[in-house]
Amino acid sequence: MEMPTRLQLSAFGTLLAVALWQPAAAQTPDANLQLAPFAAPITPPGQTWNRGLSTSLHLDAETLGVVGGSGERQAISVAAFQAALTLDTAQAGWWQDGQFDFMLMGLRSNGNLESATQTVQLPSNLWAPNFLRLYQLSYRQQIGPGFVQGGIMDVNNTFDTTGVAGHLHNASFGIAPTLTSNANIATFPNPGLGLMGGLDLGSGWSTQAGVWQGDPPGMTGALHRGALWIAEADYSWGEAEHTQGTLKLGAWHLQQSTSAYGPDSDGLYAVNEWRWKDASRREWAAFLQGGWSPAASNSVQGYIGAGVRIQGLNAARPADVLTLGVAQARLNSLPSETVVEAVYSLQLARHLYLQPDIQHIQNPGGEPGHQWVAGLRVHIEH
Repeated sequence: MEMPTRLQLSAFGTLLAVALWQPAAAQTPDANLQLAPFAAPITPPGQTWNRGLSTSLHLDAETLGVVGGSGERQAISVAAFQAALTLDTAQAGWWQDGQFDFMLMGLRSNGNLESATQTVQLPSNLWAPNFLRLYQLSYRQQIGPGFVQGGIMDVNNTFDTTGVAGHLHNASFGIAPTLTSNANIATFPNPGLGLMGGLDLGSGWSTQAGVWQGDPPGMTGALHRGALWIAEADYSWGEAEHTQGTLKLGAWHLQQSTSAYGPDSDGLYAVNEWRWKDASRREWAAFLQGGWSPAASNSVQGYIGAGVRIQGLNAARPADVLTLGVAQARLNSLPSETVVEAVYSLQLARHLYLQPDIQHIQNPGGEPGHQWVAGLRVHIEH
């Protein structure tokens, strides 16, 4: 499988340029469950500059394709970058507990992964048609134990997230296909206008809810063309040196303004994650996720996924991570599509990662048969 020369030179030229930048280390909001490298469209918190300004960059270059079973034998390549700015209003000398976020994202792909694989659970969470767009422009205000946030945002940055599954490449491990296949929602590659809020209830409990436009990426008439309403309750427990976990329960409803945009839809989802250390101090983590959206008009009526992540299998390479996952999408009137995936993340240097990936897909798109998909991703972030 070969990547087109122009794309290859462009991607790896950018990789080299970004690699020369050595910013300070940063923590993620979900640092207990997610490990670098961070999957699109998440950028890690970046280097803090003077007066509350911080920056974040990352770049991915990936080549993948069907190597066995059904599906078209063609190389699919993707190169994507993200550049983000965050401004803390208190550190800037303005007012307390405010934060502005800006993100620009661009992607160039060669080949059509959807047509090549004909899968419901797309083998890459990075692939999309070419685009360059403002991906986030939002403001967040903390108010005591709660917060409000509004602007152009990705639903999956805060709802139905599974940090432990962050290294897996198949898109279904990022957000349940009961949401993405049945509702046109504001998530990768099309964010949208949204307003949300949350509250820390104490004793490990928190809740959040929001509303997003129902027709991304169009902004004209966004408030008149339907809306996605979503709410989630979270519970976290454990301490750093013992088992840690989190449970998320969510519900959503897509309300269409007219039947011309399709039927209304709704559903439920759940995410359970754990993290612990074994006697050899290896870092283990596991996840279980599911979705349910049983309306007769929905193409994906149920979903379940699970997996395990191990860091430190090789004592000589303590930062390397192996992640295994299995996911099944229950299709309307068709056989269920099942994915089994294994990905190994090698840290080659500071901020530089290589991720070989293999997936076996049973009944792709609900059609009898199977296929093997292999890929290789290079990732740089700061």
